[in-house]
Amino acid sequence: MLQYQILMRLFLSGPFFSDEEAERIDRVKGALEKLGFEVYSTSHRNPPIDLGSKAQKSRRFKLLCKEIEKSDGLFAVLDGKDPGTIWEMGYASALGKPVVAFTEGEPFFSLMLDGSALWINGFGKIDKKVKKFYEKKPFTRRQS
Repeated sequence: MLQYQILMRLFLSGPFFSDEEAERIDRVKGALEKLGFEVYSTSHRNPPIDLGSKAQKSRRFKLLCKEIEKSDGLFAVLDGKDPGTIWEMGYASALGKPVVAFTEGEPFFSLMLDGSALWINGFGKIDKKVKKFYEKKPFTRRQS
C-alpha cells in the first residue's frame, strides 16, 4: 500500500527589495524546506513587474491573494516592517490561516500581530516548534 505525505504549503511573505532582504528570504525559504514544507515565495517564482503598470500590479495582487488562499499557512519576515508583508499577514489571518511572524534583527512588539501570530526571533528558532505550530492547525487550503 502506497502512502503519500501531503506537504504543508506555506506562503513566504517578506521584503526582497535589497540584497540583504533577498538573502534573508533565501535563508528562510531554505530553513522551511528543510523542515519539510513546500514554500511559495513570490520572489522565487515570479519575475519582477513594472510598478508603473496598473494592469501588471492588479494581476500580481490577484495572484498573491490567490496564492495565500491556496496555502496552508503564512510565514512572515518582518525585518524592515514592510507594509505589504503586514497586509498579507492580516489577509491570511482573516482567512483562518496560521501565521508565524519572524524577525532576524531586533524584535518589536505589536499587540495586533502578537495576538494573531506565533512570534520567533532568529534563524535558530525556525525549528520543530514552527513545524508543530503549523501541524496543530487545520488545513484550510482552497482549491482554484
